[in-house]
Amino acid sequence: MSDKILIAYATKAGSTGEVAEAIAEELRSGGAEVDVSPAKDVKNVSAYTAVIVGSAIRMGKLLSDATKFVKKQQDALGQVPVAYFVVCMTMKDDTEENRHTVESYLDPMREVVEPVDMGLFAGAIDYSKLSFPARTMSRAMKVSEGDFRDWDAIQAWARQVHSRLTER
Repeated sequence: MSDKILIAYATKAGSTGEVAEAIAEELRSGGAEVDVSPAKDVKNVSAYTAVIVGSAIRMGKLLSDATKFVKKQQDALGQVPVAYFVVCMTMKDDTEENRHTVESYLDPMREVVEPVDMGLFAGAIDYSKLSFPARTMSRAMKVSEGDFRDWDAIQAWARQVHSRLTER
């Protein structure tokens, strides 16, 4: 049976969706069949042999679409390998302390379904794509505008997680 992997993600300004697509491309190059969809649009995961759930982090929290997805699909996700990834400006500086902090952001989903692996990636922020309150808060917190995603690290994680998701 071919690997059929779902990547369900939650995003506010599109950066996490772009990361999800990059992960999908890497998995496809490794022979997997991959569907990518916003988590809020996924109704059923029973057709998949593995699931990856991704979320942007805002104000130290996963987006609610990601946590709602994991809770709603808890029984089905408990039957297949699951991995999580986050896109977070805290990872702009990839230190052990920041990795520990960002890993803790995944606790609400980890309490529902424990993943086989987790990817922690820096994100991108474009003030023009943010709502006025989010833009104001980001500026007040001195969040640097720019694209800090490390595409090589994202692709490397996708290759690594593919083997973890397909171990039988």
